[in-house]
Amino acid sequence: MPLLKKLCENITNVIKERVKDIDDEKAEIINYGLYLWIADIIKLAIIFTAACLLRVFKLAVVFVVCFGLLRVFAGGSHAKTFWGCLLTNSAITFGSVYLSLLLSSIKPIFLFMLVMPFCAVVLYLYAPADHENKPVVGKKQKRKLKIVAYMVLIAEYLISLSITQNTFSNVIILSTLFVCLGMLPVTYKIMGA
Repeated sequence: MPLLKKLCENITNVIKERVKDIDDEKAEIINYGLYLWIADIIKLAIIFTAACLLRVFKLAVVFVVCFGLLRVFAGGSHAKTFWGCLLTNSAITFGSVYLSLLLSSIKPIFLFMLVMPFCAVVLYLYAPADHENKPVVGKKQKRKLKIVAYMVLIAEYLISLSITQNTFSNVIILSTLFVCLGMLPVTYKIMGA
């Protein structure tokens, strides 16, 4: 989004003028961080607005929170463009929400028994799955991220199994599935990463 890039460059230039010890390298990092932060806010606003209009806001929020929390530690592939990211996130979010509604008559334990072993293996093999803009350096950092990713995965599964509403349980379980699918090497190839 050229307009967003220009906005971030202007904000970065103002910061650079007011804070004297910011060199070009730090300014580039600030600019990139601003772009990601503002782009994510815009994407979330679009997804949550659509969720309100479709009357699935609560399920969308639960999905986004659970997906985002696990993904922070487990990592995964990224779309190359803002629009690609928005479309991918929307498809994953609303696909999971509507699939959880379709599966609402099925006990979450069955979905859990299908998804949990797959996710446990994927986390073991690929977590943390890094990205060129967010590389994971060092064995200590990798080990720490993997352990926290497993802790989040287990916590989300325990929460999903303790909730009495099947749709919310299912959307939590599906969020873990989509994080793990995003970590697979084939997904990186599809996303061009």
